[in-house]
Parts: sequence; structure tokens; C-alpha cells
Amino acid sequence: MGLASLIPVLARAHTFEAALAAARSDADFSAVEGLRVPLLAGLLERRAASAERGQALLAITATSREAEAVGASFASWTPDALVLPFPAWETLPHERLSPSAETVGRRLRSLRELRRWADGSRERPLVLVASVRAALQPITPGLDELELVTLTAGGRGYDLAALGVRLAELAYARVDLVTRRGEFAMRGGILDVFPPDAEHPVRADFFGDELEQLRAFSVADQRSLPHEVGPVELGPARELLITDAVRSRARELQHEYEGVAPMLAKIAEGIPVEGMESLTPALVGRLVPLTDYLPADAAVAVLSPERVATRALSLAETNREFLEAAWNAATAGAAAPIDLQASLDTGDFLTVSALRAEARPRTWWTVSPFDADDDEVTRLDGRAIPSFAGSAEGAVGHVVSLVKSDWSVAVAAAGAGLVDRAAQVLAEREVAARVVDAVPRDPEPGVAYLVTASVEAGFEQDEARFALLSEAEFYGRAAGIDSRQPKKLASRRRNVVDPLQLKSGDYVVHETHGIGRFIELVTREVTGAGASRAARSAPSTRRSPASTSCSSTRRRSAGTPATGCTCPPTSSTSSRATWAARVRPCRRWADRIGRPRRARRARRFATSPWSS
Repeated sequence: MGLASLIPVLARAHTFEAALAAARSDADFSAVEGLRVPLLAGLLERRAASAERGQALLAITATSREAEAVGASFASWTPDALVLPFPAWETLPHERLSPSAETVGRRLRSLRELRRWADGSRERPLVLVASVRAALQPITPGLDELELVTLTAGGRGYDLAALGVRLAELAYARVDLVTRRGEFAMRGGILDVFPPDAEHPVRADFFGDELEQLRAFSVADQRSLPHEVGPVELGPARELLITDAVRSRARELQHEYEGVAPMLAKIAEGIPVEGMESLTPALVGRLVPLTDYLPADAAVAVLSPERVATRALSLAETNREFLEAAWNAATAGAAAPIDLQASLDTGDFLTVSALRAEARPRTWWTVSPFDADDDEVTRLDGRAIPSFAGSAEGAVGHVVSLVKSDWSVAVAAAGAGLVDRAAQVLAEREVAARVVDAVPRDPEPGVAYLVTASVEAGFEQDEARFALLSEAEFYGRAAGIDSRQPKKLASRRRNVVDPLQLKSGDYVVHETHGIGRFIELVTREVTGAGASRAARSAPSTRRSPASTSCSSTRRRSAGTPATGCTCPPTSSTSSRATWAARVRPCRRWADRIGRPRRARRARRFATSPWSS
């Protein structure tokens, strides 16, 4: 399905085939952005064929947004692979802030899935995608071995009181009403809990030791959703759990670190504290890099190593600058930062070279878009799709020219509607376009294949006479909407003009007459509505006639007769006679429409007991 069948097509080029031959050794590749994921997918396939079982890959990107795009692209190029995201913390190591429960849940879930995959039969490949910030931060060892709480509808042997204690040990917060991830509430025989990696909280209805019903419910109104859910795994809500060893260690360090003694005292009593993850190096001991969770035969790929190195350097500088600023603020009375690196020499971000040293003996690849004229770099022939500066016609014309030159072309879009629209556009240009679920292994020359898939970018390969375009390149912009992203409400309109703040001479825009200059704010009497303020403005051009326009500064109620300005337009192209001819029929229609309404209102007031 998708684009997996295109890897043999790309292998027709001798440079791509030569790159696949380096699947079992460290290598540096040079390829355009669109060929990065196809290359890594082909390398994984070669490694799996030689090892006769699925292989693991850690893909490191420069930013979190790029990591999301790479993960979606892997799902199209290797549909059989298990693609796992590994997001980074939103906080720095020394800050007195904890990462969100959602981020922690996604990280721990990926580590658990990685452990299950490694302990299983490994029938399919696995890809772990992380940004450089997530990859360079050391983490606590053994996060994939934590015991979970599993809820299954119809199961027996549950102790509701013991479940509450266990959830508290997993860093869940007990509340009266569950509204956030990492919270739980207990009412009689009902347990409401919001797993950190779940979309909705779940409600477990117990009868004795039996779990009768398990349903998801809405946070907004706390009402159960209609569909039932399957078994639910409740993982930890924090990466640092307060175990007996952690409590004992916190009790020992209270007098050694006076700046964090209050936090250590609460941890020693078993109370979770905001920002206690920054004390992990002192409470847990040695931290391990992310690569320690990978199997020994896994591979690590750094995409755009130049950008990754720059981001890593910027991350280290930002961490140091924020730490210095926090110490400066502490001298003025603010809370001191948690600076354990000076005493423990651990917990800070790694460098890329240090991560590579820790990753040995795992295979290390780099894929760069630049060509440094180095003989040790394996270059892949291919070029990016030309930019048409947002012109969809230019992209369509480029596809038409490629098809007429007997090239095989594929257009990938994230939505089925975009694929259908592309078929219509190409049909209007008399191009043979086919909507397919997967591009065939032997694409026909002179045909454009349209497939629902997600790719980073497109490319053209002369030797294979094949071109792939993304939806952003075909439509001239990113037209698709990722349905996996949460929907956001429309934000309130900004930069709204306050009439009370206007001064004489300020430029304003009248909703009918256009641009003008503000004159003054006057109070006018409106029949049946009392006093109403209106802003008077004059035309902004010198050649316009000296007329003024009025606009109300508040919305009129539904029962208030609308009264407005009858000033002619300020444009020099319209005369007063033309304006009057245009306004006259509008007034007649307004009077005709409003006559029944005025009659009904008059009858209502006449029969009202308060009218007298």
C-alpha cells in the first residue's frame, strides 16, 4: 500500500542501489529531502532481508515539526513498520517545571512498544522518530519495565481501594472531577481515570470485584460516550516515580542541597512536587541515553546533520543562558534554579558526538542535502521539484511536460478529496491520470498515478525517469489538513479599534464608504432606543466632495428601527443623481419588508396591559 512499491523503481538508479549496499555499515549519504525517507526505508528492508527478521531504526531530526513529517512519511513508505514518536520535554533540565502528562505518556508508551517489539518475534520493522532535543536528553533507565494497571471489562479480582493506591504510586493525582490527563476520581464503585496517552478519560463501573462496564466519557460534560472501549492500560503519569529508594535518597540529600530542601522534604514524604523531574540525576543516579533502549543490531540515522548540529549547539547555549539568568534572578530574591550538573556532572544534554559514541556498536547513518565533494559520501542522483512560487498552473504544466516526455509521475496527497481534485485537474489537461491505492512496482511511462499518502517533499530521478510530487508542490501550497491534529477554536479577533481612542484626523475604514478620516464622536437620538453614539468621518482624498459618513458604535437591538446615513458616496466616479437612483429602490424594498413587522409591533403594544 502507499509508496512502498516505489523502492524497487528507485533502485533502478545505480546510485540508489549503491547506497542500499551500505545497509550493514556506517555511511554518510547525500540526497535531496524527498529521497531521505525512501532511502532509509530501503536500507531497513535490506537489513531485514539479511537478518531474516525486522530491524529497528532511530531517526533524529532537527525539530519536532520535522519529526512529525518524517514519521508520517515513514508510514507511507513502510506501511508495515511500527512508527513510534518520541517527543521532547517542554522544559529544561534545571527548571522547576514538570513536562506535561501527555508528553510523558507518549514517551513511555513508545518505550513500552519498543520493548515488546524487541522481546517478540520482530516480524516487522520499527522506526522511532525523535527530534534532536529528545535524542540528546538522558533518561531514567528501566522506564520500559514499569508495571502497568490493566482494566478489562468483565474482569474479576479487582480491589478498588488497591487500585487507588497503585494509581497514586504511578503519579496520578486524585481529584473530585477528572479534567486533565494523569488524574483519577473515585465515587462509590466508579473509577474515573484519564490515562496520559489516551484521547478521552475512561469510566470503570465496578460491582464488587468485577469490572462490569468500561466506557470513555467527555471531559466537557462528564457524560459517558456511547461506544465501549477495550482493555485500557494505565501507564505512569511521570517519568520519576516516588519509590522507597527515591524517598530514602531524597531524605539523605535534604541537608546537602539547601536550595531544594523543601522539594526533597516533600518527596521524602511521598508527595509529588512540580518540577521534581529536575532532581532525577540526584535521586536516581546514572541516566542513560535514548540509544540504550534500542537493540544492539539497530541503526541510528541523523537527517540533515548540519541542522542537527546547529540545533544541538543552540540548545546547549540556551540551557546555559537560562541557567545564568535564573541565578541572577535568585540574587534578587527569586527561587534558585536546580543546578545539579556542577556537582553531579550528569543530566545535562549530550552532544551529537557523545551520542554517537554511546550508540556503538549500532550502525550510524547521516543523510545530508549538501554535497561536500567528499569521496566517502555516497551521493544519490535526484533533484528537488522546481518551485513555482505558489502557482498551481505552473506545477500542473510541469507534470504535463513530464508525462508527455514518457516519464512516470506520482502525486501524493494526504486526503482523498485532494487526490480526486488532482485527477480532475489533470483530466482537463488531457493527461492520463489514475487514482490508485498503491503505485505499481512497474509504473507505466506517460501516466500520472494519484495516491493517498504523506511525503516530506517530491523529487525527480532522471535515470529511473520517475518523479514524485507532494500536495504542497502540486497545488502550490500545503492544501491538506491533518485530521490527527487537535481541532482548535477560532481565536478572538485582535487589533479591534476602540472608537473612544480615536483622534481627529486618524484614518478609519467605513464598512460602506471605504477609507476616511475620523472627525468626531457625536451623540444622536434614535427613535425608541434612546441616545446612541456615532462616529463621523470624512473622505480621505482631497478631490472627494466635502461630505461626512456616520456609523454606530454599538449593535442595534432587533426591535430598534434602523436609521443610517444617507450621504452620497465619496468616490469621484459617481454623481449624486446616480446615488439617489440606486438608493430609492432599496428604500422601497426596506419599507415593504418592514411594514408587516411594524404593524405587528403596533398591535402588540396596543393590547399590552402595560401600554396604558
